[in-house]
Amino acid sequence: MPNHFNLRVYDAACELSRVVHDSLEAHSVHRVPGLRAQLLEAAGSIAANTAEGAGRGSTAKFLNHLRIALGSANETRTHLHRAKDEARLPIKLYFVCDSKALVTARMLASLIRRIEQDEAHRTNAKRA
Repeated sequence: MPNHFNLRVYDAACELSRVVHDSLEAHSVHRVPGLRAQLLEAAGSIAANTAEGAGRGSTAKFLNHLRIALGSANETRTHLHRAKDEARLPIKLYFVCDSKALVTARMLASLIRRIEQDEAHRTNAKRA
């Protein structure tokens, strides 16, 4: 399994979490109860699940945690949308955060596809 510190998607997830945190600190999001906490939790769990999966020792477990991380990236985007609409997160900050979340989600999806393809090739090579 890869070291999570060597994964670009881990770096992107850490950056997303930092930007979301900084954006919420600069513009307190208090109009929707719990939204700030949910958003910070979802954004932070992307890097955490990527790191945990990398340390699990099997491809299947790594893929499972990457899928969870992808779900958290999508959850982050949903909460950002709510923060923009309901909690008055400035549109510029919304787009900065959402674009980082979208890029991170696409990176996760691409990594998942690549690992699945590699596993399929290995399985087919064993059968041949």
